[in-house]
Amino acid sequence: MPELGILGNHVMLDLDSSGNLTWPSAIPKRLCWGVGADDRWHFSEERASIRQSVDSNEITTVTRMRVPGGDITQRVEVIPWGGQSVTKLEFYNETPIPVAISIMLLDFGPVEINSTTVRANAKPIIVSSKTPRMLISGSGYQEMIDRIVNAEIEDLKTSTSPISKPSRDSALIFPLPHSTKLELVINNGDLDNLPDIERSPSFDDVSNGWQKHFENGMEIQTDDNRLASILNTARRHLLIGSDQEISSRFWNVDSDEPVLPLTALALMAWGHSDSAKKLIFKYMESTPTSLFKNNVNKETLYALCLWQKYLEFCSQEEELEDIAPWINESVRQLLASLPGKRRLKKRDFTLEVVSLNAAIEILMFLQQQSLATELQNQLVRIQEVTGSKKSSSPFRKYTESYEIIIETLGGYLQIQEDSLTLDQILFKADPTGSLSTGSRQQDPVFSALFLLAIRAGFLQENKLPSGEKQIQVASSYNQDWIGVGIQVNNAPISSGIMGYAIRWHGTSPALLWEASTSNRIQINARSLDKSWSSSDQIGETLLSKQIPKEIAVAIHGDTSLLRNRIKPDSPDGGTFR
Repeated sequence: MPELGILGNHVMLDLDSSGNLTWPSAIPKRLCWGVGADDRWHFSEERASIRQSVDSNEITTVTRMRVPGGDITQRVEVIPWGGQSVTKLEFYNETPIPVAISIMLLDFGPVEINSTTVRANAKPIIVSSKTPRMLISGSGYQEMIDRIVNAEIEDLKTSTSPISKPSRDSALIFPLPHSTKLELVINNGDLDNLPDIERSPSFDDVSNGWQKHFENGMEIQTDDNRLASILNTARRHLLIGSDQEISSRFWNVDSDEPVLPLTALALMAWGHSDSAKKLIFKYMESTPTSLFKNNVNKETLYALCLWQKYLEFCSQEEELEDIAPWINESVRQLLASLPGKRRLKKRDFTLEVVSLNAAIEILMFLQQQSLATELQNQLVRIQEVTGSKKSSSPFRKYTESYEIIIETLGGYLQIQEDSLTLDQILFKADPTGSLSTGSRQQDPVFSALFLLAIRAGFLQENKLPSGEKQIQVASSYNQDWIGVGIQVNNAPISSGIMGYAIRWHGTSPALLWEASTSNRIQINARSLDKSWSSSDQIGETLLSKQIPKEIAVAIHGDTSLLRNRIKPDSPDGGTFR
């Protein structure tokens, strides 16, 4: 599972594959857990007995530890409280016998217990639904393990006198009878009080909140839940990241890909315009222009291109007057930084030219027509000197071709395949919808590339020489998808939104679509029917019959993402409903 957090709050913590939590800081705080069962103590670091998945609410991560008699389950979420956030942690005993739960608090400092409240430095750090039966102190993870293991289980179940030896590390021991749960609310920062557990949001409340955020953007529905799980994880990851400062470790990725512009692009492509706008502002402000130095760094050039993309993807009624001074100053410095005619021919100024084009579009949107015209005239002269007529966007490989973006994603994941498919990408994700990259459960480059690849695989948009917008649906279709229903809702396109559905009549796909845009569009589904296209904004059609590969189902049926396909030529092949 990637980092956890909420929108509108910069606090972010790690949940690892064992269900342990880390609060990053100069001295990171860490919470680990264990279960005292009939046979012995089982600790979360013993990964052999740990499994993770997504709860039935499709958002919350469930970590299961196998002990004699059944499972102990753990659920965790970050929840809003008092304008900030706290962490809610729950353990449930599914076994027929009582167990003990150990909560190790590493680098929290000396703690003291007062009923169900645990304090450190006079601040509440934990409120629990049960009173701890014992407090064990020590120094270091291994010493804490040894002290817990050497404690008598009977003492853990009966002792009411906590041990209060000052130490930087502690362990709380709670009894957990059969079919009961232990709930904890943990201070994420420096809050003076914590909410009552009974009044805190439930995990379903948190899930519903995230689903509402997702519903504000593009939605994809297929016949399998695994794609939805990975999409939810990636979208949530980037939405949380949009609240992180540019200097945050969230953006610290060892990659040649432009991580923050990629994130902003993915958020825009999926309709999360507010988060994208907030992120572009941070990116813009992190690279301030200088009145005394006529040079423009790559980040400023990317920011200009991002604002142009923002106008393309997002509402044309958006007001961007507050960026006008920055645009004007950036353009002035960009023009001043360009060398004379001779030197213009000696190196590649493609990104600068593309950024000037972007600035012209932004200035026209801001109704600064005279400045846009002046800049256009200067751009023509620059293009004449450099010999270039039109330069491609630096983001083209991420937005305009499904084949290119899926290849880029495969390269980032080091997948050596000549013809990469969605199934191969999704097969690498774990049951929580995460995909480990390096030392992280998931990084923003993967989340962004994945979202952009899925967006292009289901709907990609390009500009035709005629000025029309070409929209291709189901670009990622392959013969394993015969009989698979697809529905796309609320997908952002230039100056509007679009949705479509594919239903099956035997092996013939029926396409229904509806677009709302002021632009002229041309819709096609070349991966399904090369001969069909339409300029209508609303319509339905029956595309050409698909021919399944021989024995394709026999080979791929157990491993393919889209397993619940309709049998070709079945009388229940599909309807428009």
